[in-house]
Amino acid sequence: MTVRLDRRDGVATITMDRPEKRNAMTDEMWALFESHLRALDPGGADRVLVVTGAGGAFCGGSDVTGLLDDPSSMPRRIDVSNRCVLAMHDLPIPTVALVDGVAAGSGANLALACDLVIATQRSRFAQLFIHRGLSLDSGASWLLPRLVGERRARELALLGQQVPASDALDMGMITRVVGDDALAAVGGEVVDTLLGHSPIALAGNKKLLDASWSASLAQALDAERDNQLEVLASAAAQQQISSFGKS
Repeated sequence: MTVRLDRRDGVATITMDRPEKRNAMTDEMWALFESHLRALDPGGADRVLVVTGAGGAFCGGSDVTGLLDDPSSMPRRIDVSNRCVLAMHDLPIPTVALVDGVAAGSGANLALACDLVIATQRSRFAQLFIHRGLSLDSGASWLLPRLVGERRARELALLGQQVPASDALDMGMITRVVGDDALAAVGGEVVDTLLGHSPIALAGNKKLLDASWSASLAQALDAERDNQLEVLASAAAQQQISSFGKS
């Protein structure tokens, strides 16, 4: 039972590894996940973050064993998973969730907080909180309406239905569905594509898209101008523009 951080060639991979429980997260696992996020070097050695699960599941959510034993600890326990989702969303580097099997509850929201979500055909997503007598947490109330729209978000939250990967793709919840044996290969191709792009341009695109939800069109245009001027000053942009002009 652990959460691993592996680094190689600019790619940081966080793997939730408790396959006998579908990688359901204990308090200790959430704390370890958070420590791995804090250890990342975005803008430096770590250029892409991949999040995945071991043993044919992504993450079954938080382990609710002993949930009622110490009510006074609940704010602290909830805040740890919340910090993980927020830190994932706020990273300036691209984040990619590779989902195989179940992604439920807070596990689903970990995936949905990523920039790109690639899932196998056998994957399924579920906001299972209502089936435990619980309300949404780990960012679901913010993520779902933005991804699938207000009406569909209410359906997912109030009914708690499992959503097959193909349906999740159709409703805009995830990025791509691949064959059950193709996840690693397709994920690798996507990561290689990201590594081939300018880090400062990628970070700028993420920042602009995040800010657009609270900006007017005029404000978005100004932000795009300011960011573009910053990107244009980078060595990567100057090199690529010069090369394009010679091709």
